[in-house]
Amino acid sequence: MPNKFDKLADEAQAITDEQFRERFSSLTSLSETEIGKVLKSTGISRENLANLLVEIKNATEYNDKMTQSIVNIKGGVQALVAITKKLLL
Repeated sequence: MPNKFDKLADEAQAITDEQFRERFSSLTSLSETEIGKVLKSTGISRENLANLLVEIKNATEYNDKMTQSIVNIKGGVQALVAITKKLLL
């Protein structure tokens, strides 16, 4: 199921520069002017910038899941240590 970032990446080629900057701005903390400057100074295409946003979003989701897994493991380890202490003492 495509999310709002994937949808922007799919539509990036078909919409105007102004529409792209407006949509991209609504999904990030960058202003439309800042997005225009990024496009102009780097030479990156709208499509590639939108795809980059998708990759960043995916990496962020993955990192969040890994962080939660580590937190869960630490909680499990603490419980295991407590149980082991009870059994050994």
